[in-house]
Amino acid sequence: MSRRNSGTPSSAIRLSAVERVILYVRDTERSARWYSERLGIQARHKEPGWVELETKGVTVCLHGGREGGRVKDPSSVGFRVEDFDAAWRSLKLREVPGLSEPFSPYPGVRCLSFEDPDGNVLGIEGR
Repeated sequence: MSRRNSGTPSSAIRLSAVERVILYVRDTERSARWYSERLGIQARHKEPGWVELETKGVTVCLHGGREGGRVKDPSSVGFRVEDFDAAWRSLKLREVPGLSEPFSPYPGVRCLSFEDPDGNVLGIEGR
C-alpha cells in the first residue's frame, strides 16, 4: 500500500489564476445577445456552438452543449465591479432574473447573485 506524501513535492503544479470559465448553454447566439444586452459584455470571438466573451482577466466561454433544463448544482461565476451600488441598480433596472439582495460574505466585501437564461448562477462582488 502506498503512503501519501504529506509534504509538497518540488514538481507540484501550482494553479495561479483562473484562465477560462465554460458555461454550457442551449443556444450560444441567444445567450451571447443576453450577456450583451443585460450585462454589457460583448463577444470577442464566435463560432458555431462557441462564444468567448470579452472580460478582463478570465475568459468566459458559452458552450452550446447543454440539453434540457437546469442542472442540479450549477456552477457560479463572479465578476468584480468598481461601483457595486451602480451595478446593482443597473441589474435591477434591466430586470435581470433571480437577482438576490446584496450580502456580505465577510467585512468590506459585498456580493449578489443572479441567473442567465440557462440557469447559470452569476454574481458580482465589490466594496
